[in-house]
Amino acid sequence: MREEGPQKKEKLMARARARMAVLQDIAMHMLEVGHVMTRHEWEQDSTASIRIGLILNLFGNWPRMLGILENEMPDAWKQINAPKVEPKPKTDPKPKAAPKKDPLESLSKPAPAAPKVSKDDE
Repeated sequence: MREEGPQKKEKLMARARARMAVLQDIAMHMLEVGHVMTRHEWEQDSTASIRIGLILNLFGNWPRMLGILENEMPDAWKQINAPKVEPKPKTDPKPKAAPKKDPLESLSKPAPAAPKVSKDDE
């Protein structure tokens, strides 16, 4: 097995620092958006500070980047995935219903008298 030289070690450290810096930017942007974005959403988002190509160069693929984000920044991951609590709408007090009419009330009143028709009018 070959020994790693000092240049190789510096390159790995620089890559790790770059990954963490990119990961922090990704986490901040997803926090602003309010949810974990898919690769397609990230590509379409014009406000994203980091292009998809750089993310894929550093992490290989999108699901791997999400896994690293979850493991390296668990606090940010919890905030991104936190369920949104919608405030309950204020309920106005229900207006009191008008008293219901008794359905038998119309039957208890006498029917109006029909006009009498005389035999002469026929």
